[in-house]
Amino acid sequence: MSTAPAEDPTGIQFSILRRGSRDPEGPYLEHDLLELMNAGSVSAHDLVFYEGLGEWKPIGEVFDIQEQISHFVDDGQDTEKVGQAFREVTDIVGNTESIFYIAVQAKAGLLSKTKQCVVITEKHIYILHERRVGYELEAHLWKTVTNTLMRDEGKGLGTFSILLGGERRVDVCHIPLRQVQRLFQLSQEMKEATD
Repeated sequence: MSTAPAEDPTGIQFSILRRGSRDPEGPYLEHDLLELMNAGSVSAHDLVFYEGLGEWKPIGEVFDIQEQISHFVDDGQDTEKVGQAFREVTDIVGNTESIFYIAVQAKAGLLSKTKQCVVITEKHIYILHERRVGYELEAHLWKTVTNTLMRDEGKGLGTFSILLGGERRVDVCHIPLRQVQRLFQLSQEMKEATD
């Protein structure tokens, strides 16, 4: 078993702050931390941090979240943005809704400097907007969604659109096409389930 810091830049890189220590260690990848925990070298009560987490938190708490969001990055989503969207939606819905999918813009729009996320649950479709201070979560009940559309923008990107009551359309552009297709498929299933 190796406890040397991780060199692979492709995964989330975690830093550890052991209880009673002032100097953080790392970066480590998730499997490195699990090895350290299994060996008893670090405790679930030691603190961990990664970019996007916001503050140091107990390892046990973070890995519960990490385990839950890991299956949302199958289509190349930005892991940090998925984590933010997951936490924001979970803070609002708690155990009353299940998150089925999270898509993340590949690049920000012309007027926005931040990426938006689209989150699908069995009750809502959420659009997460990052603001200067915090986040804004736009929520639409499935029964208010008239239809959803997808459009290929070219270069592997697409636009996902939500039609609300036949009066308003919300577009989220520049999402990787694979994620747009998955959003469209799931949204059609959710619409059928609520109709």
